Amino acid sequence: MRELDLRVERQSSALGALARHACFARADLGECLRRINEVAIATLDVTRSSIWFLDEQGQSLTCADIIDGSDRRGAEDLVLKATDFPRYFKAILEDRVIAAADAQADHRTSEFADDYLIPLGISSMLDAPILFGGRTVGVLCVEHVGLPRGWPRDEQVFTASLGDFVALALAAEDRNRTEAALRRAEERYRGIFENAIEGLFQMSPDGRFTDVNPAMARMLGFDDAASFMEARAPVGAPLFVDAGRRSELMQLVAAQDRVVGFEASLFRREGPPIWGSFSMRTIRSLDMRVLRLEGSVEDVTLRRRAEDRLAHVSLHDGLTNLPNRALFIDRLAQSLARIRLAGSGSTTVILIDYDGMKLINDSLGHSIGDRLLVEMARRLTACLRPGDTLARLASDEFVVLAEGLADRDAALAFAERLGAAFSVPYDPVPDQDEIFPTASIGLAFHQGSSGSPDDLLRHAGTALHQAKAQGRSRCLAFTPEMKSEPLLMLRLQSDMRRAIERDEFLLFYQPVVSLPDRRLTGFEALIRWNHAQRGLIPPATFIPIAEESGLITDLGDWVTHAACRQMRIWQDRLGPVTPLTLSINIAPAQLAHPDAWALIDHAMIHSGVDVRRMKLEVTETALAGDDDLMSHRLRGLRERGFQILIDDFGTGYSSMSRLHRFPIDGLKIDQSFIRPMLFDGDSAAIVRTIVALGKALDLDLYAEGVEDEGAAVALSRLNCEFAQGYLFAKPLPLEKADALIGEMLISPGAPPCH
Repeated sequence: MRELDLRVERQSSALGALARHACFARADLGECLRRINEVAIATLDVTRSSIWFLDEQGQSLTCADIIDGSDRRGAEDLVLKATDFPRYFKAILEDRVIAAADAQADHRTSEFADDYLIPLGISSMLDAPILFGGRTVGVLCVEHVGLPRGWPRDEQVFTASLGDFVALALAAEDRNRTEAALRRAEERYRGIFENAIEGLFQMSPDGRFTDVNPAMARMLGFDDAASFMEARAPVGAPLFVDAGRRSELMQLVAAQDRVVGFEASLFRREGPPIWGSFSMRTIRSLDMRVLRLEGSVEDVTLRRRAEDRLAHVSLHDGLTNLPNRALFIDRLAQSLARIRLAGSGSTTVILIDYDGMKLINDSLGHSIGDRLLVEMARRLTACLRPGDTLARLASDEFVVLAEGLADRDAALAFAERLGAAFSVPYDPVPDQDEIFPTASIGLAFHQGSSGSPDDLLRHAGTALHQAKAQGRSRCLAFTPEMKSEPLLMLRLQSDMRRAIERDEFLLFYQPVVSLPDRRLTGFEALIRWNHAQRGLIPPATFIPIAEESGLITDLGDWVTHAACRQMRIWQDRLGPVTPLTLSINIAPAQLAHPDAWALIDHAMIHSGVDVRRMKLEVTETALAGDDDLMSHRLRGLRERGFQILIDDFGTGYSSMSRLHRFPIDGLKIDQSFIRPMLFDGDSAAIVRTIVALGKALDLDLYAEGVEDEGAAVALSRLNCEFAQGYLFAKPLPLEKADALIGEMLISPGAPPCH
């Protein structure tokens, strides 16, 4: 989130500086093109940037300016022909942006591979067609040398904006040529009013049009000057959209005799209004009496639209078109100022974070993720009251500014309505599984004269973090007691770096039983943190800290060594006759680690454990990433003798259709389906489907979170072989797990004690 904010801030700053550059005022096309290429390279951190213009027939592209960090060659000999690159020419005429992460494979750019991309080492291209005069006139091409890279949506929008700047440079040059032509015409044909290219007019001292030239008439949608004058007859149609702007123009001319570049929105006879730029002067007699007013008007609609778009881009999210952080902070500051001025009122900031956006992008693709975010924005917008503001702060985080709520309870009720709308199932692709989105929500309710926008956002963020820590998919309001939570998390992160060295972690063991005979078959090892000062800290608190800080691999390595050592002790105690097993959880970061096999091999060799007694549990969400990498890593572990189980099965979005690609031995049905299966028909149907799927693939079936006898009996009837949960035993410390094994040795068929 911070990286995206910094990129967008950097892009907005670059666009603002470019818009103020003097080359546009001078209409120096060459300098403008060079400056645009320099901004592209500096902001996007690429090696090459070039600008190409199409010929009139659209059959060739000629390079107008290029910056190549390798200094290989200049622009004078670079020409591309449509006959040589038909797919690329078709793409620049049809696509708003060509984002080729792998340019040598992308069908739109692969035609350049042999002669251009490979020799120059170009791996990725981001091209923005240049639109001018209602047609494509060229393309801005950004090229990355080195390993292929992706082009995030903010970078695509930024590059398209640079293409718009090229159009502005063309417009400035075109306007410059027009002005020069007008000056030459005036020098040659002084007073030949009718032949002027620019719109010219004369007015009476009281501001009534007395004459216009054909150019001005055409600009405003009339065939000739006579029809324009007829429309301006007394009590005729107004010209200025805002009558106040006309009065302001006339007052300025009266006060200073000359006005240059006064812009106003003007009605056309047909179609939308245009923007006109007026330059006027007062013509006086020798005795200083006002004889008439005369001047020119220029159609600056294209420039105004480009400026409006740049302003919009700098203050709005490119995907959802919602306000961005900068605009939201401005509106929040205004809201707090109104409260201070009035001495009453309230402001509420509501942060809404999508639970599991990364999983959606990794499993279904970023295009589906983008459609989902747009849908969520639409739903939230529909819930707003007049005057509320909805903004998108980060990839999966929205924020609402609501004024005038009565109290914190009213704010919570409003936030929960937003969460309910957010959580309605969504079907992005017909005939495929629905997505069931959930959101964690944190809010800060504010009354009084103190407080700043940063304070309210920080407080809402603290409440959001608490909501996530308590299990996600919930809504919490900030309280003063929460202020210490971020500091606590920071301290725990610091403490965790020393906790492994201090041997503060330990394993608990939850029994796994055979459902048909309730026989103990093994344990699942579960990590706990016995903090020196704070006592036993649950995994729900410290595992997210480990993931965020990058310590999860070190923590997983500790669990693997500790579990293998303990299994070796039980292995020696039980002997080969009693095949007790032990399951350990492997985090996705551990599997993706370059030394994944070496770390596990070290634990096996160091402990001497019989690997056939060990089971590795991988969450279903881990399979949503790189199929080839995950399959390769799991296959290597299975070849070493480990059994592979998919943990929390049923909570993912696409793994069910991809299971056959992975070397696995069993499925663990997530407890969120097991617990309600006796009274919820949907949950029962999901459990039956998963069991049937597992049987069809010849996989072992495990049920998690079995808490009552009815569920155990129902699972047995479905032929689910194994289960764990509070019905049999809670996670046990080592001494109680040892005692349970002792009971098993005395009476092998005895079930675990409750």
